Amino acid sequence: MENLAEILKQIRLNSGVSQAEFAKKIGVSQRTWSAYEMGETRPKMATMLALSSMGYDVPGITRDFFQEKEKSIVPDDVLRESEKNQKDNGFGIFKLKHGTGVTFSAKESDMDALVLLPVFSQTAAAGRGQPETQLQEIDKYIPIVLEMLGGANPKNCGIVRVVGDSMTDMNLFNGDFAIFDRTQIEGDGVYVISIGTDVRVKHLEYRPIERKIVISSENAKRYPNPEIITYEQAELLLRIHGKVVSWLHRNPY
Repeated sequence: MENLAEILKQIRLNSGVSQAEFAKKIGVSQRTWSAYEMGETRPKMATMLALSSMGYDVPGITRDFFQEKEKSIVPDDVLRESEKNQKDNGFGIFKLKHGTGVTFSAKESDMDALVLLPVFSQTAAAGRGQPETQLQEIDKYIPIVLEMLGGANPKNCGIVRVVGDSMTDMNLFNGDFAIFDRTQIEGDGVYVISIGTDVRVKHLEYRPIERKIVISSENAKRYPNPEIITYEQAELLLRIHGKVVSWLHRNPY
């Protein structure tokens, strides 16, 4: 394998952006990306997947990386199909065979089709807000059944872990993984949002005549009073990361 650090640096230079800009695009911190270019640390699987899914040409690296990390050899024809799928669609669809961990090419119509979605290291509060990172750092990728996205394009989706109890009336509990579509940012519904520096999962209700937005919890007993902000305040304070389309839930009882 060629020197990984040099190849990663060249990819970034060819893109014509700074380390900070490229790191944000890939989903890591600038310090982390700098360590990759210096050869101080080896990229995580999430970074390699992000590079591949975004169409960057890394000859041989992705294949060697997966063979080394997963300790399984993916057939060449499957790799070619997966690479083509990623170039055509911006994401890879795959399925597993008997739980062996070996990926096989799949079509979007397959009932057992899976996609890898990024899990952001920033949690989203269903209660009090979390420290500011604005969902910039990707922690890992996990496979999700394609049907769970409800028709949303996988390349536009991400995952955050929910903390808190303010959404329990709709069975969204502490520790659940909320899947959100970053292209859906308008209309009433449940969204991953930021208010100031707090990242939250909340229900948004638009009142266009009053030019107000009602931000409420789904736990009427504990959080009965919603927040109401004007459109003008929303422009300054509110950032919508995407609409929640589904979530992975572990029964807490």
